[in-house]
Amino acid sequence: MRTQALLKLLANLREQKPLFETKEFIRSLASAQITGLAEPFERLVHSAMVAGSQANAGIAGHQAAVRRLFPQTPADAITCFCVSEKRGPHPRYIETRLDSTAGQWQISGEKMWGTMAPPATLLYVAASTGVVDGQNQLKMVGVKSDAPGITQIPLPPERAAGDVPICDLRFEATPIDEDMVLHADAYEGYIKPFRLVEDVFSTAAMQVALLRLGPAAGLSHAQREELFGLIVQAHAIAESAMDAPGEILLITSYLQSSQVFWSTLEVAFVSATEEVRGSWSVGRPILGVAARAREQRRKNAWLAMGHPLPAAD
Repeated sequence: MRTQALLKLLANLREQKPLFETKEFIRSLASAQITGLAEPFERLVHSAMVAGSQANAGIAGHQAAVRRLFPQTPADAITCFCVSEKRGPHPRYIETRLDSTAGQWQISGEKMWGTMAPPATLLYVAASTGVVDGQNQLKMVGVKSDAPGITQIPLPPERAAGDVPICDLRFEATPIDEDMVLHADAYEGYIKPFRLVEDVFSTAAMQVALLRLGPAAGLSHAQREELFGLIVQAHAIAESAMDAPGEILLITSYLQSSQVFWSTLEVAFVSATEEVRGSWSVGRPILGVAARAREQRRKNAWLAMGHPLPAAD
């Protein structure tokens, strides 16, 4: 998607009807208007255009982020990215096992926080093939959600996450197709970059959704102009590999500016419609997860450029 095409699309958002009900929005992700788009950021924009609620916008960003990392994902798939286990998401804590028996790959274990797992048709799961020289050997595998041996475990109320569908998962000798065992480095290729990509894509999706809501969200013309700029900045980031020092600093600038913009919304939402106010939590901070990892990337980027940050910065 070229910048000119993106701006033209954003200028005509009013033609799209926002969807506030999450199940209806998830169904829309399987529409021809969405499945016909191969480029993840373009798909993000088109799906976020109809994401009336914050939850739906987050789903749009999450799904596009998964597709960015897994370009082989079928066009009509609803996806889930499964890494975390009972001790957390760190690679050393991944105990779900991937084994081959009589030529058949299979996984067994439990995953926590399966975002979008309940409606997903395809699960991308991190699993261990064993420990070698003290290092947990990991692979990502694609698992069809209707494969045998999968149990969805509903979350207790205290772990619920609003309207976004989430559950824990149990795998018991669940078969994996040979071509869905991904042999790229699981940590470097998928686990490490996922949070950063999702932060950018989900933030951008919320900005597209807010731009579409416009006056219904109480946004001034100046605020909507700022959204145009932020979304185009996110598009530039999506065009990059998102890992070189300059790209990391662009991401840092974008996310910081997005945080500042988010802090202005509580006042704006006083004049928002009741439906919009009930569908967004602008009083809560965004991007609270993995803040330390983002800051470390920023420090590493400046160091790589020969300009290390002062200790207090």
